[in-house]
Amino acid sequence: MTKTHRKRHLQIWAILAVLLPAGIFVAWLSVPPEVNDRLLQPHQEVELPVILHTSYTNPSYNVEIRTNTDSSAFQLKWVNKQTLTYPTATIYKMPLHDTDIAHGLLVGRVEARGDNYFKLDASFKDRKDEAYGLVVYDFIHKHIIDTITF
Repeated sequence: MTKTHRKRHLQIWAILAVLLPAGIFVAWLSVPPEVNDRLLQPHQEVELPVILHTSYTNPSYNVEIRTNTDSSAFQLKWVNKQTLTYPTATIYKMPLHDTDIAHGLLVGRVEARGDNYFKLDASFKDRKDEAYGLVVYDFIHKHIIDTITF
């Protein structure tokens, strides 16, 4: 190897000695952090204190309609006991004995696990008014999963 070749060889190895660790460090920095498994539904921190309607109990989930002490706000509490088997489950407020989702009012989308809270309107105030029910609907497979009446 000639003197110029040795010099060029040393320069290339010196550059590699600097760039290789720098490249590894930059690659390590560019790896995104691990994604936390979080719910899509915004979590409501405060659960309303008064249970207005008795809870509907299913082996997979519980459903309650809650209100505050002066009945100015209403809330649907959905608690999953097990992981939900229908990932595209949505809740609709429907007239009783009606199966057409077009007539319903969307309450919210149920997440696969955890507690879900949905704001409701004042029509849930009177228990005697049984002209509505809640329908759990799978919008991908287009079928009703469950019907809930209180």
